[in-house]
Amino acid sequence: MNSINSKSDIEASLVSILTDLIGLQSDYPPGDTVEICKYTEQRLKNLGYRIKNHMHVTPINNLIAEMGHSSPSVVFNVHVDTVGPGLLSAWSGNPYRAEIKDERVYGLGAANCKGSMALHIWLAEEISRRGGIRRGTISFTFVGDEESLGPNGTKSLRDRSIIRPDILIVGAPSSNDLLIDERGVMWIRLTTCGTGGHAGDPASADNAIDRLVRLLSFLEAEIFCKLKDRKQGEILSTANVGKIHGGTNTNVVPVEAVAEIDRRLLPGESVDQALDEIQAALRKSGEPEDSYELELLVGTNGFKGRSDGQGVTAFSEAIRQRLKREPCFLTPVGAFDGRHFVDDDIEIINVGPGESSEGHAPNESISIDELLDAAAIHLEVINSLLGLNS
Repeated sequence: MNSINSKSDIEASLVSILTDLIGLQSDYPPGDTVEICKYTEQRLKNLGYRIKNHMHVTPINNLIAEMGHSSPSVVFNVHVDTVGPGLLSAWSGNPYRAEIKDERVYGLGAANCKGSMALHIWLAEEISRRGGIRRGTISFTFVGDEESLGPNGTKSLRDRSIIRPDILIVGAPSSNDLLIDERGVMWIRLTTCGTGGHAGDPASADNAIDRLVRLLSFLEAEIFCKLKDRKQGEILSTANVGKIHGGTNTNVVPVEAVAEIDRRLLPGESVDQALDEIQAALRKSGEPEDSYELELLVGTNGFKGRSDGQGVTAFSEAIRQRLKREPCFLTPVGAFDGRHFVDDDIEIINVGPGESSEGHAPNESISIDELLDAAAIHLEVINSLLGLNS
């Protein structure tokens, strides 16, 4: 399918949109997506889409732009929140001001995931410019609460049946290759308690941090160090202690200590099983059961996709046409919002421009050539699945 726009016009449009998006702060915390959704709505509101905003918790807004009324329902999804920039001294420039250098766009969120957001906005505009789709329904969803793995973004849209896709295409920094498998993700909080006392006489008290260290060491020996033996092909089962805090002052024996743990699950492992495994290990630790508490913060199961699905087939052919090679099916590392649809028997594809290693890193950037390739690939997929009027 030949594009009406020239390469230079497409590049200028994509880079301009991405530049605007980088300048609109949507860091988590607090994950405020009001302004960035307002910008997107202004661009799309007069282009033939039904526009809706869904804000279940302030300031996390989710914007939906929809066209068509029949099957199949193809939903494009991208998260519009980012992590924070971290140490500003690690950036060579202002993370909120896009910089173009060596055919790349630099700025916070350039790869994860404002590059895909710019792509989806461009796609929505290009579809309208071509007169719309010939069949089915296309929806573009711009969501928040992804970086916190929270319930108020894509999950809320799915749980309330606001979107009901047959094919879900999730924007992800995959260098335009395909992620159709996903690990489950479980976040848990382990809290230990003790009795306070003076640091000069620690034996008279019960140190909650000491207990937490003992329990984490026990979990490491019982479970975590053995996870390396659990794998499906290149997909790994993992655990990571990501946060620890406790105590009030150096000269006080701490009464409470907390650790938060990220556990990634193979598609065949369930959250319930993984949680039960950790609870059983804690009971074997020898620590009094009333001296600690285990809390599930987030939990979704993984899935394995089909390489012969209608959407995957369309992407595979478009990749062959554009990149002159076979598509690669990547090994999952991160967690994407498609996991909320794991029980819905739909096709889920994670794909987009940008390298996964760039996300959450200082001086984050994205290749302009990858943006252009993504535009051509995605537009061909839409034409294959839904048809375009010109």
